[in-house]
Order: sequence, then C-alpha cells, then structure tokens
Amino acid sequence: MAHKTGAISTTDLERVTVDTTVQLMTIAHPTNARLVHRVLEKLVGLAKREGVQLRQSYIRVAKRTALLIGRYAHTHQFRRVRKALKFLRTRLGRVIRYIRRKTAFFPALADRFEHMLRLVSWVPRQDQRTRAPKVYALHAPEVECIGEGKAVHRSSSGARSVLSRP
Repeated sequence: MAHKTGAISTTDLERVTVDTTVQLMTIAHPTNARLVHRVLEKLVGLAKREGVQLRQSYIRVAKRTALLIGRYAHTHQFRRVRKALKFLRTRLGRVIRYIRRKTAFFPALADRFEHMLRLVSWVPRQDQRTRAPKVYALHAPEVECIGEGKAVHRSSSGARSVLSRP
C-alpha cells in the first residue's frame, strides 16, 4: 500500500531489517564444540557426496573430543576445555585446507564448495571477544547476536539478544 501511494520507493526495500527477538531460534554459542563438530560433519559429508577424497576426515576423533569438552565444562576443567577445543578447531582447519587444495584446479567443483567454505571459514577463528561476524548455526547463517544475556531480560544497552541479518 505504501509503495502504491508513493510513500516509499523500491530502493527503500532493498534492505529490510526484521526483528525476530520473540521467535525461538536453535542457535549455538559461537565457541561451542558442538558447532565446530557439526561444521566438520557437514564438510566431510559434502566432500564424500562430491567425490573429493580427503586424507583424513577426523569424524571419530572429533565426535569423541566434542563429548569430552561437554564433560570437562560440566566439571569446570576449563583448561582442558580450551585444549580440546583447540584440537577440534585444528582438525576443522585441516579439513578446510584439504578441500581447498583438492578443489583448486577444478572450477566446477570449487563452485559447489564455495558457499559452504565461505560460511565455515569463520568458525575455527571465532571466539568470545571476536568482533567479526560470527556463525551461530549452519541452518540459519543470517542469525546474529546483538546483545548480552537472555532474550527475556533487557541487556545493558537496551537491545534484545537475537536479530536476523537481511
């Protein structure tokens, strides 16, 4: 209606911000071992589907490490958590490099991996203090956190906790 009456133009609709603070989202903390493990599983699965032979997939050791991280965090063994998370991120970085090396000379294959590699390249490097865009969930990469605390409580800045990117 506003477009028909001339109140807004088409250029005003190029970018729309949608507030989804009241909508429940299944997202993980950006330093979560489960997120790193999930990314590793997705990349290895995509490589298998596309016929890219990896030297190692690290699926078994990654699953075991992700389970151990949960146990360590529960018992407040945070040094072990950091060490195991570093191990997990290193394995993810290796798989990303394997895939980039294998697809470098095949442009058609590289195009199929491009979106996923661009999305997951943030995951091994992101931590709590990183100001760069973070990946919270592979199924909803547009989700970003703009506040602190839980969505039902006001944060110190007055903003709610989850907004989605356009």
